[in-house]
Order: sequence, then C-alpha cells, then structure tokens
Amino acid sequence: MASIEQDLMVMLQHLPIPITITWQSNRYHWQCVEGHGSSPDLVEATEQGLTYLIATLKSNTSRLTENNRGSTA
Repeated sequence: MASIEQDLMVMLQHLPIPITITWQSNRYHWQCVEGHGSSPDLVEATEQGLTYLIATLKSNTSRLTENNRGSTA
C-alpha cells in the first residue's frame, strides 16, 4: 500500500499543470511552471506550490480578460 505522501505526489503530478515535489538534502523541493521553492515540511511545500499555481492562473486569466476587453473596444 502506498503512503499518503506518495499518493499526494502522484496526485500533484496528474494536475493539468503538474507540481513536482522531491525530497533532497532534508527538504521538500517543489516546482511548478517556472516557479520553485523548498520547505522542510511536505504540507507547506504543497501549499506553496498550489499557491504559486493559483496565483499564476489568476494572473494569466486577468491578462486574457484585459486583452479581450481591449480588442472589443
């Protein structure tokens, strides 16, 4: 049976935009799109990666909305 940590990492890798978390030098390292970071705690590393992903998506959506408004005006 797989551990909860392994299940979580597999789930993150299967997101439409994957978040990769690895364990190196006593820290969890996360990477998503062009962002990356590290934490000694798996939950915190997951939160940081998801927060980065959501902020990136919100920023891209805002830019698309602004561009669409500009092209129809």
